[in-house]
Amino acid sequence: MPFDIASQEELRHSWKFLGQGKSAPETAIDVHTAIENGLPPLALHRFRAAVDELPDKTWAEILSISVSQLKRLRDSEKPLSSNVSSQLVLFALILTRAEDVFGGRDTALQWLRSDQLALGGRRPIDLLDTFIGAALVDQTLRQIDFGVYL
Repeated sequence: MPFDIASQEELRHSWKFLGQGKSAPETAIDVHTAIENGLPPLALHRFRAAVDELPDKTWAEILSISVSQLKRLRDSEKPLSSNVSSQLVLFALILTRAEDVFGGRDTALQWLRSDQLALGGRRPIDLLDTFIGAALVDQTLRQIDFGVYL
């Protein structure tokens, strides 16, 4: 079950959450490099402000860190770790895809936070802390988009 690399359009669209007004990276390898170097903490602040209905606990789970680590990142000026940067980009891509499939952020977030039969009765947002979980969520979104959702 491969996890498809986002298209340039998807990268550009999802970068709205992360880019602080900067243009999206040109290629997936540019995104990889940005992740390796660590996104600026402003990327996390900007994304959290855009999706402010998610509590700290949910953000910490998505980023695979503790709530106390998340709180420390608020005051940090150092680049985010590559792991946190990677999780942040992954969530931006999944949220963007869900917005496209469901027609808007509110419906996308509602779906991400609701139990889904296709995901073993689990909430998609709870699966984003692992690569395989994110791939399952992505696969389910693609199935819904193409009308083959079971």
